[in-house]
Amino acid sequence: MAETKTIRHDWRDIFHALKMALDPKKMFLGYAGLLASLIWCVVSVTFFSALKLVSTDSYTFIKLILYSAKEGIPAISKNLLSAVMPLDLGELFVFAVVGFGLLAIWSLVGGAITRIAALDYARDESVQLVDALKFARKKFWSYFWSPLVPVIGVIFFALCNVIGGLIGRIPVLGEITVALGFPLALISGLLIVFVGVIGALGLCFMFPTISAEGSDAFDAMSRAYSYVISRPKQFILYCIINTSYGLLCLALVAFVAWLMIKLSFCTVGLGMGQKFSAVQSFISQKSTIACLGFCTEHLPEAKTTTVCLDHWSLKFLAGMLIIYVTLIKLAVWSFVITYWLSAKTIIYFLLRKEIDSTDVTDVYIEEITQEEKKPEISGKENEKLPQ
Repeated sequence: MAETKTIRHDWRDIFHALKMALDPKKMFLGYAGLLASLIWCVVSVTFFSALKLVSTDSYTFIKLILYSAKEGIPAISKNLLSAVMPLDLGELFVFAVVGFGLLAIWSLVGGAITRIAALDYARDESVQLVDALKFARKKFWSYFWSPLVPVIGVIFFALCNVIGGLIGRIPVLGEITVALGFPLALISGLLIVFVGVIGALGLCFMFPTISAEGSDAFDAMSRAYSYVISRPKQFILYCIINTSYGLLCLALVAFVAWLMIKLSFCTVGLGMGQKFSAVQSFISQKSTIACLGFCTEHLPEAKTTTVCLDHWSLKFLAGMLIIYVTLIKLAVWSFVITYWLSAKTIIYFLLRKEIDSTDVTDVYIEEITQEEKKPEISGKENEKLPQ
């Protein structure tokens, strides 16, 4: 007899996020999403760099995977900020294209992950991967637009102030208009803070809302704002528990991945001898085997001298090992995605229960339409017809 989960419908359910995150279907979706995102960023930036629209190197994104998070995140943040800060229109266009592409990828992948998590937590049902992707495809534009609504709101109120500033360029009349209408600019600034900050905090509830309710972007936005404002203490408490437990789980997963790679290198090195030591020294110049950076080890010879492999077969071995390490690191980062989306789905159900008094088991289930039934019925009727 299958073992059922113990659901308590309180903060302790957040600890189920670890098991939910390790679901093979979610891990596959997270892995595919990360690979698609990496390919999209590299191809897009390479294309626009060739057109001289952006100076950011596509290798910047690969560094985030080749090196540990401790080394890669500051590097990519520095490069992106240096590219965006001049506010060049060409660079802003490129980053907008990259951003919309990433949003499209994760609207499909994130929607499918949260759909699986919603049915798993609410009804203890295992949905097929294909069905989850079909649901995400049907609700694609709801997933796509829901994170953009707060951004559009911030841009709208900011443009209102900009237009007011343009009116101020008119001699005398413009200055008087700005002086008298500046309270409106202050109200607009307050709305920018409200829409932007609350929208950023409630962003994590938008995908779970659509996956659980089968609703649209407007409902996802309204629930996200409502849940953050109505129960700020519970929201903060759940976020603290989620973050603390998530970091602990991530450290454990990253350590297991590092230990697996480290032991593999050591045991193979014992058998292969000096040749594998040279390959390992070469690899340490190109990447690290740590994900978070706390277990990073730099070989002394890698710091002082440049290791060159004298045979193509050794270079091939080194290249394949770098690919294997990169794939393992992507698996660790896919766990980050699946855990975050699974935990936020659980928190959404808990807040919905407290605020809307909706039962946790209440989740949107698609009904089979008559058009979908007809092929099956007609197929059975054809089987019964005499030859």
